Amino acid sequence: MLSFKIAKASKPLSEGEFLKECMVETAGILCPETKDKFEKISLSRRTVTRRVELIDEDITSILNKKAKSFTFYSVALDESNDVKDTAQLLIFIRGINETFEITEEFLTMESLKGQTRGEDLFERVSAAIENMKLPWSKLVNVTTDGSPNLTGKNVGLLRRIQNKVKDENPDQDVIFLHCILHQESLCKSVLQLNHIVNPVVKLVNFIRARGLQHRQFIAFLEETDADHQDLLYHSRVRWLSLGKVFQRVWELKEEIGVFLERQGKTDEFPELSNKSWMCDFAFATDIFSHLNELNVKLQGKEQFVHDMHTNVKAFKSKIQAGFILQADFEQVIHSFSYTSHAERGRSKSKEIQ
Repeated sequence: MLSFKIAKASKPLSEGEFLKECMVETAGILCPETKDKFEKISLSRRTVTRRVELIDEDITSILNKKAKSFTFYSVALDESNDVKDTAQLLIFIRGINETFEITEEFLTMESLKGQTRGEDLFERVSAAIENMKLPWSKLVNVTTDGSPNLTGKNVGLLRRIQNKVKDENPDQDVIFLHCILHQESLCKSVLQLNHIVNPVVKLVNFIRARGLQHRQFIAFLEETDADHQDLLYHSRVRWLSLGKVFQRVWELKEEIGVFLERQGKTDEFPELSNKSWMCDFAFATDIFSHLNELNVKLQGKEQFVHDMHTNVKAFKSKIQAGFILQADFEQVIHSFSYTSHAERGRSKSKEIQ
């Protein structure tokens, strides 16, 4: 159980030894009579590694047993580069049996150290499916992130999968979908907020990229009792980071302005004194927070397309209702302003009389 929790939390396998020390010390205080039992537990790095491997074999065997009863199944593919620029292909599988029992599981992660052509990806996907002893004729859906090497019409992965399925069952058509999460993320580019994003990223890099200025900024926040103790970096790989960065900068905008004045760097960021730009920044912060909220709702295990569609539809209605309310509010302000002018005019005429 402890080895499973260490692996699930993505902790180093050597953490087992430290965990054992904590358990022994705690047992010596709370239940000294059972301290010997805790000392006999083996949580060395090799032991934890071996037990994690056994857990992996057990999960794989359970998945193989369930896969034999699949009436239909689908796969989801996602290709991304890790910190060492090694391409990693993630394969997820979801299957359903005759009793409508749905099984969803992470199938495998394949490292692609060379090229990432459609042919290379197909070989890895084909090997993973054949290791599960699943017939291609039962494959009904493939969801991808929309990259060209996955969706190529002639030599891409999807074309090869369709041909493979047709070889076993000529009447079987595979449904190919573009991941809704990627679509939601791509929608941000439609907003055309580069005139907001670039200065904010430049500001964060200016403060955080230089060690002395970063330390001075943290000390300044502590002096002013600010709500936050630091700024956040923006990472393009992490979809939710931009909204969090905007939110943090917006909440610290006054402290940042004072800090730049102390540093004599206000001329490098004239946008902070531009009311029009600050209005756009406020809008971007608000809209990105809503997009992040939607993104989180679309994530997670056992998410079905009708639930995702409902969340997207509700988000669109919410945004549309917000613009309608804004228009109504502006109309009220306009009518109030007109009424105020009329009242002042009437009062002025009474004074003249």
